[in-house]
Amino acid sequence: MKKIIVSLILGSSFNLLADSGTLQNLAGSDIDFSNQLQVQKKLSLDNPFAIQLYSTWKALGVRDVATNLWIELILDKQFNKALSLVPSIKDQKSLALKQASELYLLFQTGHVQTFLSQWIELASSGNFLQSELAIALDQIVGSKATQIIVDNGFYLTQNASEKLKRIEATPSKLNYSLQALKALRTKDNALVWIGKLDESDPLRMPLAQTALLHFAKNGKLGASGKIIKTVIEPILKNSNNEEELSLYFMTLARLLYQAGSVAESTKYYDLIPESSSYFLKARTESLWAHLKERDYSRTKGELATLELTVFNDKFYPEAYLVSAMANVMLCQFSESRDALKRFVEVNRKWAKEIDKNLNDPKAQPVMANFFITNLQKAKASLLKEKMSLESKKLDSKYTMQIQDQVVAIDNSLQHEINAQWINRKTLLETALYKMQFVKIELISRMRQIEMNMKIAGSDEVSQQSAATVRNNQLSFPYDGVLWGDELFHMSASIKNKCLKGELK
Repeated sequence: MKKIIVSLILGSSFNLLADSGTLQNLAGSDIDFSNQLQVQKKLSLDNPFAIQLYSTWKALGVRDVATNLWIELILDKQFNKALSLVPSIKDQKSLALKQASELYLLFQTGHVQTFLSQWIELASSGNFLQSELAIALDQIVGSKATQIIVDNGFYLTQNASEKLKRIEATPSKLNYSLQALKALRTKDNALVWIGKLDESDPLRMPLAQTALLHFAKNGKLGASGKIIKTVIEPILKNSNNEEELSLYFMTLARLLYQAGSVAESTKYYDLIPESSSYFLKARTESLWAHLKERDYSRTKGELATLELTVFNDKFYPEAYLVSAMANVMLCQFSESRDALKRFVEVNRKWAKEIDKNLNDPKAQPVMANFFITNLQKAKASLLKEKMSLESKKLDSKYTMQIQDQVVAIDNSLQHEINAQWINRKTLLETALYKMQFVKIELISRMRQIEMNMKIAGSDEVSQQSAATVRNNQLSFPYDGVLWGDELFHMSASIKNKCLKGELK
């Protein structure tokens, strides 16, 4: 009985000591084991890159203390601190892991411009894109790559474009987005990248318009129609953007005109609403179509719109050209002369404006197209990123790269803006050249009437020397689509209708 009691007492005493986390040694002092127990930190491997990073790290075996602590910071989502330690990681056996992780940290800390530049550099210099870490990174970034580029802008230097050429055949969603951005300038391979982008990708529409322009210039109307059917129309089904729809109708009208379906082209011009920025251009172009179809009553209606003084502050020298020519064809000599006067009055101020901006390094763009908007966004994003990197006292190599990119963007932006003003100068010079022939035609018809029909009028007839003959084409602004010059053969197509009294 005594043995049982002693056992119970000893057992109870042992339990009490165990609960307190201590044991007694032979000398009677406490031994504390509780603060010597190491608990494994709980890792949150919640994305493909974190999982692959952990696996690669463990597969490398025992690493130096600095590398281990750095990777633990990344897995613990202390991204800014980990990014600041990148220069201190010297383990050469972990170089591939370090490079991929640096990209991951730049992306996670919101340094988009630096991330994209570094990604192009790394992806084009070896087999990085085939690595498991690169594939895991693409799973995080790839699905939103184009939206990131569109939202923040990104400037592809000539050097970056050359590096992208090396990896054109390598599958990667981020790669496809950057290749699509590059293709917006090259035009001829724009179709290749349309097919590699998701149907909802925001670069598909600009790429389709680029491809249309390329094919239209080369007379490949069948290819243009296929792009409209397979790419543009599916996008527009889910679009409520008035400007996108207006551009679509303009494109269809121009292609039909170019294909010789002039009457059909006017139907699409008529679909463009007055609130659209394409409205006046559509009215001007449709007037040529009506003239070619000899629809003179409709021509007069269109002229009434074009001749409104509300358009006097718009740069559309072609509108006055068409108005003057149409009135000559309709024997409206006074109206034609008035159009010539308005052309001179309105475009004298535009000539001064063009000359001023061609020589001004601070000139504003004529219109904010995709390329100019992209450059402006990229510059703003880079400057913001530079401030962020400097405030965090991160590696100076990042800010040095940014400064070089800002200078390159400024140069490219000035080139884009200057090209727009040069285009305006060319349009005005072309219109001035053609106006000489309109004036000659006006005087010639008036003279025929005076000589053959003995009709006196207030219009003054004077000698006019013909302008030097040259090959000339009418260029529609903003998109570069070239149209044949209708000026001369239109005049010949209505031989002496005025003199025969067929036009009133």
